[in-house]
Amino acid sequence: MIPLWLKIAGQVALLVGLIVGFKLYVASERADERREVMGEVKDAQQQATIADLTKTLATERAQNTVTEQSNAKYSADLASANSRLAAYLARLRTPSGDIGGAVMPGASDRSSQPDGADRLSVLDDDLRKCTAIAVRLGNAKDWYEQQQKVER
Repeated sequence: MIPLWLKIAGQVALLVGLIVGFKLYVASERADERREVMGEVKDAQQQATIADLTKTLATERAQNTVTEQSNAKYSADLASANSRLAAYLARLRTPSGDIGGAVMPGASDRSSQPDGADRLSVLDDDLRKCTAIAVRLGNAKDWYEQQQKVER
């Protein structure tokens, strides 16, 4: 006959074995679920990264397009402004090539000019520089506003 303590110990061992087996099974299932969830999270992160990169690339391309259009507009605006300036300066010239009787505010007198330079050539050079700067600043303002629209 089997002693009572052995019967109880056998049942306890069986119970412990069942509990350990159940815990191992649950741990295995949880690990599988964890791997599956992590895979889904990684997929979602990759899709979000791809979406961000796609948006960034589209924004960059739009900004490059704005810059190219702005550069083309700048060249055309500068040529137009220079032709208007040339027409203005032609109206100022007298047949002798000097400024025709008009007193130009801010125009220097002959004593402060370099030798060999007439008043109109100095004024012409200054006006060309001012025209180029004004066109460049106007173009930069327009470019900046367009870039802001693209970023929104």
